Amino acid sequence: MHVGSQDAYLALYSDGGNHSGQPKGRPLNHVGIEVEDLEAAEQVVRFHGLVPFDHADYEPGRRFYFFDWDGIEFEVVCYQ
Repeated sequence: MHVGSQDAYLALYSDGGNHSGQPKGRPLNHVGIEVEDLEAAEQVVRFHGLVPFDHADYEPGRRFYFFDWDGIEFEVVCYQ
């Protein structure tokens, strides 16, 4: 479920109690950030010593993920 507007929203998700996926900061799944330049965003992530993973390119955009220093997963996505 997306709560907000077309420009800014919070995406809420429930797996219906099926916790078979990785725990990654439960109960928070991940935080999504939209950027205009995915490569520049990845350089910033790497500069700060974090490790991008799961690079993907599928509708509606290109993306990668990383864990911050507290183990919270972030999705960085570009819809252009």
